[in-house]
Amino acid sequence: MAKFYVIGKVSKDLLHRMQKDPTADRFESTKKVCESIGIKLTSYEYVKGRFDIIASGEGDTESIVGMKIAFLNSGLMDELMIHEVIDYNKVFGKAAEAAKNVTKPAE
Repeated sequence: MAKFYVIGKVSKDLLHRMQKDPTADRFESTKKVCESIGIKLTSYEYVKGRFDIIASGEGDTESIVGMKIAFLNSGLMDELMIHEVIDYNKVFGKAAEAAKNVTKPAE
C-alpha cells in the first residue's frame, strides 16, 4: 500500500453547500468514499492559502487516482493533486544505477 497526500481546491458549489450546512462532517463523508474503494483516509484538514484541503491516506495507486476522478467529476472539487510518498534511498539508488548507463551524444 502506498502512502499519499492529496491537496485540493473546493468548488464554488461545495463552498455554497458548506455555508448552508456548516456543521457537515466532510471528513466522515470523504472517509466513506475512500473506504468504499479500499483507501484508508488518515487525515483531512482545511487549510488557509492557495488550496483548501490537505488529506493523507494509504491505498493502491489505482484506487487513489479513481478517488480523484470521482471527486473531480462530482463537481465538489475544482483541483486535486496527489503526492505519493517515496523511499528516498531507493529512488536515489535507482538513479545511481541508471546513471552508469547514461551516455551523452558525442562522447
